Amino acid sequence: TDVLTGISNRRALMSAGEREFNRQTRYQNRLSVLMIDIDRFKSINDTRGHPTGDKVILCVAEIMMSNVRTQDLAGRVGGEEFAVLLPETDLEGATVIAERLRSAVENADVLDENGKIVKFTISIGVATNAPRDNSFEQLLGRADKGLFTAKEGGRNRVVAE
Repeated sequence: TDVLTGISNRRALMSAGEREFNRQTRYQNRLSVLMIDIDRFKSINDTRGHPTGDKVILCVAEIMMSNVRTQDLAGRVGGEEFAVLLPETDLEGATVIAERLRSAVENADVLDENGKIVKFTISIGVATNAPRDNSFEQLLGRADKGLFTAKEGGRNRVVAE
């Protein structure tokens, strides 16, 4: 468990991802993955301080937990990066969930130590298991590629691979 957010940490997420990938592959079901990154997070830490950065991370984790189903698994991969496993979810369904998360974060805010509102956004890469994926790592890599494309495309967006 991630100490700050209380959601799964990287190790738990990767372990569950491998198990779920193998299960979904065996039964020829869909598994989608979201890779999520807080946009311009370093700037938040640098200008508003690390306690505010922690509040932003907590806010994103809370939004993720309130917007995913009980069978989904949300985790903090590290720093300001998160992932969500979406079993039994195709690319279209995963993209809808990702857009819901993106919009909720865009409309959220936290207060810094001076009581000033801090607005922030996230970028999300989405991928669904395909025959070319030989491992969960490959699937996660495709979601990460989508995340990179979202960042390059201007941030605060969802890109499905």
